[in-house]
Amino acid sequence: MLRQQCQLLVDRGGYLSASVSLASTGGADKTEEDTRVIAHGAASPSAPALSGDAARLTLHLDEAQRLGKLLIEKSGRDFTTAERLALDIVAKNIGATLSRIRQASAGKQLESRLRQLSRALDSSLNGVMITSSTQLDHPIVYVNPAFEKITGYSASEVIGRSGRFLIGHDLQQRGLAAIREALRKRHQAHAILRNYRKDGSLFWNELFIAPVRDESGSFTTHFVSIINDVSERIGYERQLEFHANHDPLTGLANRNLLNDRIAQAIVRARSDGMMTGLLQLGLDRFRWINDSLGHASANEVLKEVAQRLRECVRDTDTVARLAGDEFVIVIGRLTTTNELAGIANKILRLVNQPIPCADREIVVTASIGAAIYPGDGEQGDTLLRHADIAMHQAKAEERNSYRFFMPTTRASVIDRLSLEGDLRHAIAHDELVVHYQPLVELSGGTIIGAEALVRWQHPQRGLIPPDEFIPLAEESGLIIDIGEQVLRQVCRDLGRWRDSGLQAGRISINLSARQFRRDGLAASIHRSLTESGIGGRQLAFEVTESVVMHDLEHTAQVLTEIRELGASISLDDFGTGYSSLAYLRRLPIDILKIDRSFVRDLHLEPDAAAIAHAVIAMAHKLGLGVVAEGVECAAQLALLREFDCEEGQGFLFSRPLPPEQYAIILKQGRLPLASPPADAPRRPSKWNTPAPRRTERSLGIGNAAP
Repeated sequence: MLRQQCQLLVDRGGYLSASVSLASTGGADKTEEDTRVIAHGAASPSAPALSGDAARLTLHLDEAQRLGKLLIEKSGRDFTTAERLALDIVAKNIGATLSRIRQASAGKQLESRLRQLSRALDSSLNGVMITSSTQLDHPIVYVNPAFEKITGYSASEVIGRSGRFLIGHDLQQRGLAAIREALRKRHQAHAILRNYRKDGSLFWNELFIAPVRDESGSFTTHFVSIINDVSERIGYERQLEFHANHDPLTGLANRNLLNDRIAQAIVRARSDGMMTGLLQLGLDRFRWINDSLGHASANEVLKEVAQRLRECVRDTDTVARLAGDEFVIVIGRLTTTNELAGIANKILRLVNQPIPCADREIVVTASIGAAIYPGDGEQGDTLLRHADIAMHQAKAEERNSYRFFMPTTRASVIDRLSLEGDLRHAIAHDELVVHYQPLVELSGGTIIGAEALVRWQHPQRGLIPPDEFIPLAEESGLIIDIGEQVLRQVCRDLGRWRDSGLQAGRISINLSARQFRRDGLAASIHRSLTESGIGGRQLAFEVTESVVMHDLEHTAQVLTEIRELGASISLDDFGTGYSSLAYLRRLPIDILKIDRSFVRDLHLEPDAAAIAHAVIAMAHKLGLGVVAEGVECAAQLALLREFDCEEGQGFLFSRPLPPEQYAIILKQGRLPLASPPADAPRRPSKWNTPAPRRTERSLGIGNAAP
């Protein structure tokens, strides 16, 4: 259009040239350098260049002088007034036509942009909600399809409603304050809120809200809200947070969260003038369950105990799992220590209830230590340490009980911990020694073997009795290392005695519950025998009734593996446990040892004598050997001979001796005993004459060489 106008001015008006320049930015203050030539005309493409006396006329296309200019050039003479007026009208017409073209173009561009915006909103994965800012409650005027998909509401169901309906009755949310302030002050805001779909299900909404202002920028007409469903992200973050603060097995608080909860409870107690109690609970002999039933069953027990602990406390209290079988309960808002004692008793009763596990029911007990803020400490770590001390005191004294922390107990527990450290050092540096208590044939005093007993000569405390350090070794797990050391030492001593020409007989070694339940016991015994060159027939392994009855199938398998090495099996402390005849038939047992509690009262109480007599007779019928423990006087010996008991050990014959002293009495071959009456019945020893049953188990152990 502009080119045509310029060409008409040149062709019909006879001007040298005509051109139109449009302002690049539309401003009236723009210079010629800021414009660009849109169209021009010329009388002839080969017309000569304008001479210096050519006349030029510049006309604005509009009154505001914003659109551009019309430039006319003619040769030789100036423009007349009429000519100027006519050309000015032409320029104004060109400007008016140009304005209408631009307006039409702008309308089409706006329409195109609106279509693009609509398509963008429709295809957006985020929900978009536009609300009015000029009406009460900011009613919704537009929602996109993503909004409908996220919320389950159609556009027709929400248009005209306040956007608050997505929150429902869940008004106690921190992010709501920021959104309300943004609506009130007309500015942007961001918050993560709990919203609810049409079906009532919860979703987490990451909401961005921004004001929409009019053309002047001074008045807010609408708010645009961007709705983003971040439920999956929030769930993942919460899962990470849960794992960081909770025990993965039981779901209880872990040590990290426990420390925070203790600190909070102390702050509240200090503010309210009340007390906070800590209960630290440890399951008694839990390792036995772990070793015998396996990790899976032990984990089920831990989960059941955790659930029971939750049932014992209020929702405002905290139950945490420290590690293994130890738990901590934080009890707030206490007024007396009796309240804490009542909760401890309740926990003990509930924990003691049978737990279904691995097609059976097992009963676990617990020991609990209690500490109270502020009396037992004003810091969380102090309270935990004191509760731990009290718990270990409960384990050491009685088990299945609770103890409150007392300053005097701290010293004893610290001493126990020190003793455990010394025991570890003793094991690592082979400071434990083995003594041997002779096993004699009661009919004549012949030494037929000995029981290996571990002793600990502490460098500062002197000789520590086994009943002090063996339970500690059992509880700490050190008994396994001790048992292996004893086995190696016995094999070395047997080797030395053999090389010296001494017949040491049968050496009995006690197996602890932890040793017995540990995989590879028979293989470990085999290695020690191989390394020392000792035959398995010189060893007898003693197990207690409580050990063998725990899992008969496992027990039978392990005992069979040990007997296949040539060793014999002795059932220790018979009569004090389950005393079931069924397992005597099912298990490969060779010897019954009558517990010292029966032997001690043998000559004093008829019931004790009757029991000992019955055990001896039963063992003979079953083809088993019998050993009486704890024989200390001639009266006991006389009755045992009368009952045809074959073997015995006790202080009447000898105390446990170091290897060198035991070698001395081995050279003698026998110990002096009170002689039996000449007409006393003599029953051949099982170790020289095969029993009527189990002839395939002839052990060949006695005075003869192994």
